Amino acid sequence: MSYAAAVTSRPVATPTSVLSKELLPASIAIFVTVALAAFEGLAVAAALPEVAADLGSVALLPWVITSFLLTSGVATIVSGRLIDTIGVKTMFRVAVIVFAGAGVLAAFAPSMRVMIGLRAIQGAGSGMVIAVGLAAVSLIYPPHLTGRAFAANSTVWGVMGVGSPAIAAVMLTQLDWRWIFLINLPLGLISLIAGWRVMPPEQELTASQPMDYIGAGLALVFSAAVLFAVNDLQWISIVWLTVAVVSGYVFYRRAGSRAAPLVERRYLASAPFAPLAFAISLLITGAFAPNAFVPLYVSAGRLASEATTAWSVLFFTVGWTAGANLSSRLLDSRSEITVVRLGFATTIPSLVLTAVAAALSSTLVVLFAALFGVGVGIGLATNASLTLLRDVSSPREIGRSTAAHQFFRNQGFAFGSAIGGAALFAIVAATVGDPELVREVLAGEAITTGGTVSAAVESGFALSAAIGAGISTLGLVALKRVQPGVGAQ
Repeated sequence: MSYAAAVTSRPVATPTSVLSKELLPASIAIFVTVALAAFEGLAVAAALPEVAADLGSVALLPWVITSFLLTSGVATIVSGRLIDTIGVKTMFRVAVIVFAGAGVLAAFAPSMRVMIGLRAIQGAGSGMVIAVGLAAVSLIYPPHLTGRAFAANSTVWGVMGVGSPAIAAVMLTQLDWRWIFLINLPLGLISLIAGWRVMPPEQELTASQPMDYIGAGLALVFSAAVLFAVNDLQWISIVWLTVAVVSGYVFYRRAGSRAAPLVERRYLASAPFAPLAFAISLLITGAFAPNAFVPLYVSAGRLASEATTAWSVLFFTVGWTAGANLSSRLLDSRSEITVVRLGFATTIPSLVLTAVAAALSSTLVVLFAALFGVGVGIGLATNASLTLLRDVSSPREIGRSTAAHQFFRNQGFAFGSAIGGAALFAIVAATVGDPELVREVLAGEAITTGGTVSAAVESGFALSAAIGAGISTLGLVALKRVQPGVGAQ
């Protein structure tokens, strides 16, 4: 369906650019939303030390990221089917309102628990935004511009990856952390105004089979139970693991017995889909275990300035972008599985170097170089894995296979945040007793205990990186089941 058919049903001149007059409103809506999502992902991570210093409950800090990623992953696969049912136009409006609205409300959060709840809602909006963006590009742009539209999305994301730390640094030094959330209001309004009328109308879409809401609920229960189990390793973890096993088993059985399950069983158990997804999920889990807390480490562990803290999120992101571009070039002469393995071979040593740099209190230049290497490895592996997934999927199943793969990737981000936070704060609690002392250091209040707390944060961060290296290594086991040269089914 062309843009003209979707919006006016009248013939118009064939557009020559994604910024042509006919496409400009939709392009603004999509690209602004992508920019907002990219900014929130990086700027919120940079603001975590300030959030902790202001709201307290430092031990809950990992859930500011984890709750967002948890709901985002489930919302992405749910939205894929909802789009076919109620249309891109309605889903676009709902997605932007939920994402931007929850972000604005987060600026006024009076406590860490309220912040976590609002971030969970915003994460659901993020998952919807991702799904809507992918569908909108495919439905709105003519075939000869679809590739350019996806490339433009990547360009916007990359530009924000470089610009977000600078913007966050200005906000944190000249204003405060709440403005990072308030920016959702103007950008959200721009996106809504531009895209309100131009998204494909509902009546031109094909209705899908009924939504598997029970499956979505089981996926959410499973993901949350695993996160609770690894967030605080105590006897209650056994209970949460039991809940995870039971809900996961029911989800698996349902995937094989229902005509239109949320995720089909073969994507959960059959090669090459399942082992590829598990391998990439474990790689991302390991990489994100320390990366989610780089700003906290730089601020509380190394007592760096707010500007340096804000810029600390840049190196992993730039590395990821560089790795993805390098991957696209390597794939011209090497197989996808070879490039995926190269990604693992780059990520794991870089995580080890990150752990060593933190443990030895090396200069931040060494740490940032190691984080850049982690990003390069992730970019290599994830980009090549998506290309491999395209090769092993038939055209009839590409949407479902990529949604399932994306779900596993999102779990990696969420689990990594939870595991990294559990390791870091376990060391802090064992060393100084009260994790709230970290808040005092961030606020500049802990004069006598600041050195001890900072050392504990350094040790905790080093442990999270070491654990991350081990988890990423486990991904190589799953990767062995993915053989090169597998054709589409």
